[in-house]
Amino acid sequence: MNRSPRECFESAATALALRKGGMTACADSIIALSDALDSYPRAAPGDDLGPAHGRARVVIDARLASDESRFATAKYALELEMAAYWALRARALPSKGKF
Repeated sequence: MNRSPRECFESAATALALRKGGMTACADSIIALSDALDSYPRAAPGDDLGPAHGRARVVIDARLASDESRFATAKYALELEMAAYWALRARALPSKGKF
């Protein structure tokens, strides 16, 4: 699969946001997110993923500091940003207007 760095970040951030647990349980997802951030170091101005990108940096910083409490707080913030991002994407889908 040939995907852009942005798409890789989108997938890695979503995967970590959906995972339960702390730094040990989420180790593989944290590595994937770190690698995605390396290949996608900055979100473009106005990019809907921009807020999540910033939150992801804080997640990685907390992991590098081995600070479980800061990691949990940062991961929760990432979860909220990714939920908002996917809600925007869902609202952009065509609707049949049944509800």
